Amino acid sequence: MTLEEIGAGVTHLRMRTLGTRMLGIDVSAYLLGPILIDTGFAYVREPLLAALAGRRIDAVCCTHNHEDHSGNAAAIAASRGCQVYLRDAAGLWEEGVRSLAPYRRFWWGPVEPFAPVEMPEIIDVGGRRLAAVAAPGHSRTQVALFEPSTGDVFTGDLFVSPGATAVLIWGDPWQEAASLRRVAALAPRRMLSGHGLILERPAPVLEVKARRIEEAARLSVELAERGLPWREVVRRVFPRGGAKDRFFEALTSSEFSRLNFVRAAVRNAPGGH
Repeated sequence: MTLEEIGAGVTHLRMRTLGTRMLGIDVSAYLLGPILIDTGFAYVREPLLAALAGRRIDAVCCTHNHEDHSGNAAAIAASRGCQVYLRDAAGLWEEGVRSLAPYRRFWWGPVEPFAPVEMPEIIDVGGRRLAAVAAPGHSRTQVALFEPSTGDVFTGDLFVSPGATAVLIWGDPWQEAASLRRVAALAPRRMLSGHGLILERPAPVLEVKARRIEEAARLSVELAERGLPWREVVRRVFPRGGAKDRFFEALTSSEFSRLNFVRAAVRNAPGGH
């Protein structure tokens, strides 16, 4: 657990365990005055609570419901008596959160029950004012939190890697591309992601990723309409890295794969396919 002041009144909390080091992914949360954005995962609860001791927290905003971002919301809400905001709060236990697949339980641990409050369009707490921008695609509950006064945008898992890639089984590439463009249109000064990536002037990068996703999605639809088998569509849309993709598909009980991307692109294509 590390804390770093990164400017504009933002404290970056970076969380990791031996398991996440093996995975190569840290998890980030951010403190803006008395607003905490995301809460990390269950296996870092004690060091997180210790790091936050003595700091004022009046509200928690979860960028989405997944256990590596909402895993400590219950503990923080109980200790601070504060509300936890979540977009589409009824979806808290969806997307596999209620009963975690083995790999998710191993890396992140379970989410303890809590009662999220529906995310308002504007979060105005302790002199910090955030606009909640719907950003579904990775999760139905995902938002980007934009602070107009500083130009910072907190994006959760909207942007993890630069191109079209594997998605979770409930993902929607078309929605993801639209969400990337919606956030790019804000012209943010700085993007702060849920896994440690911080980018200055990110709009062009967000636009490129949106375009790449849409190109891969359109090709998926075209090839599927020609009657190609699903695995052949995957091979043609993603000609490199097939062995790694199949490894992660097996590791994640088929929750995360390029096959999911192709099927979701076809299932959710504009106009219906």
